[in-house]
Amino acid sequence: MLTYLRDSLQFFLLIIVWVVVGAYAGPLLFALLPLSVFLMKSRGLWADVIFGFLIILVLSDMTPFFTRMKVVKDAKNTYIVALTLIFALERYRFFPYSRLFNIFLPFFLYSLFPLVFSNNLAVALQKTLSFALMYLIVPNYILYNFRLQGWPFFRNLVFFMCAILVAGLGINFMGDFFAYVGGRFRGLFGNPNGMAIYCYLVIVLATVVMSLKKDLFKWKEKLVVFGILTYFLLASGSRASLVSSLIFLIFHRFFSASPFIGFIGLIALFGVSEVVSNNMESIVIALGMEKYFRLETLRDGSGRYFAWEFTWGHIQDYFVFGGGFANDERIMRKWRIFLERMGHQGGVHNSYLSMWLNVGIVGLVIYLRSFLLLFFKSSKLAPISLAMMFSVLFSIMYESWLVGSLNPYTIVLLMIMTVVSEEEIAGAERYTSEEEAVEQEEGTSGLELRTA
Repeated sequence: MLTYLRDSLQFFLLIIVWVVVGAYAGPLLFALLPLSVFLMKSRGLWADVIFGFLIILVLSDMTPFFTRMKVVKDAKNTYIVALTLIFALERYRFFPYSRLFNIFLPFFLYSLFPLVFSNNLAVALQKTLSFALMYLIVPNYILYNFRLQGWPFFRNLVFFMCAILVAGLGINFMGDFFAYVGGRFRGLFGNPNGMAIYCYLVIVLATVVMSLKKDLFKWKEKLVVFGILTYFLLASGSRASLVSSLIFLIFHRFFSASPFIGFIGLIALFGVSEVVSNNMESIVIALGMEKYFRLETLRDGSGRYFAWEFTWGHIQDYFVFGGGFANDERIMRKWRIFLERMGHQGGVHNSYLSMWLNVGIVGLVIYLRSFLLLFFKSSKLAPISLAMMFSVLFSIMYESWLVGSLNPYTIVLLMIMTVVSEEEIAGAERYTSEEEAVEQEEGTSGLELRTA
């Protein structure tokens, strides 16, 4: 990891320049970001192009509390525009294209229809377009980087993701107000739950990569990577992301051995979870972990249950076709004062309900159809895909991150989906092993013939 950090000093200096310009000369960032993308592309730094997009999305997530960096929230749009222009002008580089976009194409086509019912067409259209572009651009850039660098690209990607978390420790020097929310650490992210979702997704990505390419990381590097991810996940104090991570880490072993065993294990988990949920308070008290699990908020889900009930009431107005992307944000913002009086802060905190508000039950079903289809197909290449699918389905029950596009969570999910769904990546090691076996068998046969 230290070798990667040392070799990437110029890239880290560029990130520092972005931060300084964003904090003290905000408007210049609108020009600096796309120029940086074209500069990195001209020098063949394709990995830095996608790494830069990730860190910009992280910096844009911290803006609610770091007002100096508020400009990043708008300037990040210029970054994806630059990526799209390069993809459009140099399509030959990326051919053959990633198949991920085609799997979700029915949803993207349908998502244009709910715009008819939108109360803010300009914002809804922008978010619809950015959502589709993320599913088109990110997988193709990931696949192209793999073709250029092979597995070392993912090795450096995991190291960079961990470096983002470690860099968040620097926020401590700014004081507890910026570093903590209710005693929970948030690092470079807007809130502790955001950092927790990021940790969970990076745990999934790192585990998937290590399972596909077993010799990519040394055991000491694995220890460092998972040590960092575990520390920051626990520091966030997020119950949902912790459980999502455990679901994935436990059941990926079962699904890797046999999908049937994995499904049996999940059914057993649902039965156990019902018993645990009914006795959660007693269990937490018995373990002496009242503070970590925030026992006082356990019963009402930190205000989520009220938010879900409130959202369900508004879904009735958009039940079938929805009100277009950003409809959920508009409603929660409109009723913000009322919700705060009732003890809830934030959005819907449920990707299913947010998606339902935006694109209706029709759009939700179409999206889930594509989502499930991708992972079931991927399970033939990487059985670990099914464990990942169920853990994500659990995670999005407690947060609305899947509905967003330009955030530091959707991009990581798209990276993972690309790894498990693209035969060039997920099937690379299998085919290499088969070729080596054939060559070895042919060599042995030849030796036997010569001996004879």
